[in-house]
Amino acid sequence: MHGKSARRSSLFLLELMISILMFSITSAWCARLFVTARSVVSATEELNRAQNLAAGYAELFLASEDFEAFLLNEGSKKEESEEKTSYCLCYDKEWNVCGEEEAAFVFDAVMTENDNFEKCSLSFSRVDDEEVIYLLDVEKYTGRGTVL
Repeated sequence: MHGKSARRSSLFLLELMISILMFSITSAWCARLFVTARSVVSATEELNRAQNLAAGYAELFLASEDFEAFLLNEGSKKEESEEKTSYCLCYDKEWNVCGEEEAAFVFDAVMTENDNFEKCSLSFSRVDDEEVIYLLDVEKYTGRGTVL
């Protein structure tokens, strides 16, 4: 009689161990799924914020006669060379304009002018890995170039 109950209890323990193993594997898979989902959500939030801000800056560039004055008023740093002018603004983790010390994201506006067109390349990148999050090129007709 004791042999029959020992076989039943060992079979029960084997079933229990298999159930615990399956539960552990499923739990690990779910934890990995949640971590992956959080990183995707974070990257999507960054992309959406960068797109919205870049679109706003692009609209200002297209509509404004003095986009440079606006950028300087926002606190951007200006760098000039022969063929282009670039402006740089720093944003913190909450996407507020800040100084270089607290910066998590960088906005760059590179403006070039040729003939009757003015071009502006707007980009957002992360400070830590310098990966470009979003890039938008905008061009407008100025009519200030050479007349034929």
